[in-house]
Amino acid sequence: MKQYTRMAIALTVLLALAGVAGAQSQWTPLNNQPGVNVGPMLTLRDGRILVHEEQSGNSTRWWLLTPDAQGSYMNGTWSSAGNTAAFSYSPWFFGSQVLMDGQTVVVEGGEYNFGSSVWTNQGARLTYSGASFTWVANSPPPTWSNIGDAQSVILADGRYMQANCCSRQSAIYLGPNSWGPDILIAGVDNDEGGYSLLQNGKVLMVDAWATGCSSFGSSELFDPISDTWSCGPVTPSQLWDNSGHELGPNVVMHNGKTFQVGATNNTAVYNPVANSWAAGPTPPNGLTGYDAPASLEANGKVLEMLGPTGFGSGCQFMEYNPANGTLANTSNPANCPGDPSFVGRLMVLPTGQIMFTDLSGLVEVYTPSGVADPAAVPTILAASAGLKIGSVNNVLYGKQLNGLGQNNAYGDDYQGDTNFPLVRLTNISTGNVYWALTHNESTHSIAPNTIMYTKFDIPATVPAGRYQLNSVANGIASNTIIVSVN
Repeated sequence: MKQYTRMAIALTVLLALAGVAGAQSQWTPLNNQPGVNVGPMLTLRDGRILVHEEQSGNSTRWWLLTPDAQGSYMNGTWSSAGNTAAFSYSPWFFGSQVLMDGQTVVVEGGEYNFGSSVWTNQGARLTYSGASFTWVANSPPPTWSNIGDAQSVILADGRYMQANCCSRQSAIYLGPNSWGPDILIAGVDNDEGGYSLLQNGKVLMVDAWATGCSSFGSSELFDPISDTWSCGPVTPSQLWDNSGHELGPNVVMHNGKTFQVGATNNTAVYNPVANSWAAGPTPPNGLTGYDAPASLEANGKVLEMLGPTGFGSGCQFMEYNPANGTLANTSNPANCPGDPSFVGRLMVLPTGQIMFTDLSGLVEVYTPSGVADPAAVPTILAASAGLKIGSVNNVLYGKQLNGLGQNNAYGDDYQGDTNFPLVRLTNISTGNVYWALTHNESTHSIAPNTIMYTKFDIPATVPAGRYQLNSVANGIASNTIIVSVN
């Protein structure tokens, strides 16, 4: 349970800020701020960013960040994306997914509703097209009294699976107000866990409780062929804390391994090929991922927000380098180290930059160093060189168009996965950027070298001309093909 109200920063934190004031920073505030306190972010299938208003504001409301004509999110503009007030749904800490149909977002549960800790089973469904955003209520699985701050995932076969925070239950979404039968995890409770889609198609969850799988380091694996959970290998150390049963983020990296940050002063690395865990580096100064965000940079490093155990302030951003297994400090955004780690949310933008919110009105962007990992670059294999303005169901064939990981992790409380193809059109004459609407790809697999296709629609607002076309996944752009739009 957690609730955050920004207070005056203690003298010790002010001194800490003074100590880093002269350091070079890779963080930049958006030139246009939202004007409200914001938190969770979702990338829509047309390149726009859906953002939830949080806590000190009106949490029935959603906002849209639209990039400028040159594709810059730094210079993007904000507009309303509707609200859920009509059916009294105002959640904090919930599950969320962008569905493969290209026009639907599902939000489920909430540890809080209208500021009360109720672990609600309410949910909402958004359909969007252009400037139209329509929210309606979405029913929970029929036997569930809670969903709360539970995790969710889009499986490699395209199905959406949602957990119940407060039981062993998970279920597959079948469509509006419809769910499949309960699927039970092997452990005792989903609470505080997180679902990580692996490159082999299975889903990994680290338990935050002592279970029959292990008394201190339980992990579990979901098999999408049999729709069953089973005990996975035991982690090398306890990663959940004894008081709040919290955990940190688990990020699937380009090499297929996952980096799990503990709510204790431990980390671990899971190898799905060997089906085994190994100890990761120990964060300095007792730092932990006590409910904390992380995101995979295009260069292959993991950016994570760490802090002290518990919900106290004192955050520090660090990068994990899988090439040598080390953790290193990186620059902090403006509100860190004043923030506790749990207020942070991270999401990779289509540009490869990483956007950070912390339930305040300040939104910042991190620009990682280096270049995209060549192993993670998507490849266009075939597409029509002639496209019609306003056309739908165009087909683009390619390799690993979903990327190699989900890229953004928190665990429970927030999912902002970006492992799906986007299609970007850059006008050769003007340099202006337009985004097609992608949908109904042939697979949601993140396995390396997956051959697949995605469908895409050309907006009626795209001017005629010659364009560079790229497929983008997790902020990494493919090779370029030249197309004509008429």
